[in-house]
Amino acid sequence: MKNYFIYVITSVIFFIAGCQKSEYELEKSIYQPDETHSGLPAYSEWGYNTFGAFYERKLFIYNENEVPAKVINTGGITRFILKGGLVPSENDGYYYNGYDIYTPTMTLAFELPGFHPDVYSDLIHLNDTIIDLAGPDMRITAIMGIDTVDMDVFNGKLQFKRVQHLIVDEQPVKIILSGYFGFQALVHGEPVSMSYGRFDVGIDEYDFAKY
Repeated sequence: MKNYFIYVITSVIFFIAGCQKSEYELEKSIYQPDETHSGLPAYSEWGYNTFGAFYERKLFIYNENEVPAKVINTGGITRFILKGGLVPSENDGYYYNGYDIYTPTMTLAFELPGFHPDVYSDLIHLNDTIIDLAGPDMRITAIMGIDTVDMDVFNGKLQFKRVQHLIVDEQPVKIILSGYFGFQALVHGEPVSMSYGRFDVGIDEYDFAKY
């Protein structure tokens, strides 16, 4: 009953907000700064279409000109994909003003073992899920520029803290995925870290694929 109540309240809130926004506006990214970690978006659960983390001393963060997240189920493997770029920390504040300073682009793909959604709405089952990124069936792949890197993770987790429906005109139009991530891994034998990661992204039928 508790989960149902939260769902109803959330649906009403998003219904009211959705009546005031076009579907195109729902695709935009809305940056709200984190008060503690400079340059990162604050954690949110409103479908702001943002994510961010520190990769070593650089920001790995969404690009407002790209779709920030996708979920793809292919070959029996489901991947949660974040696509953005790396920026030096001293350039905080420029990335959300439309300047193309991402050098290089970066895509991070988390495999979700044992999870096989058929349609985007099945993502609701990820609510309140924590995945051990160092698990034996877990794999993280990063694409940095033109280089593909398999990250040998030895510590970390991916948390889908809250997953909820976005309702517009009494119809579900998106699934909002909100949560945290962070890990330590070996890349070419060198330890690296991804820290303070957070995401708040909307997935609809166009951001989800099964083939």
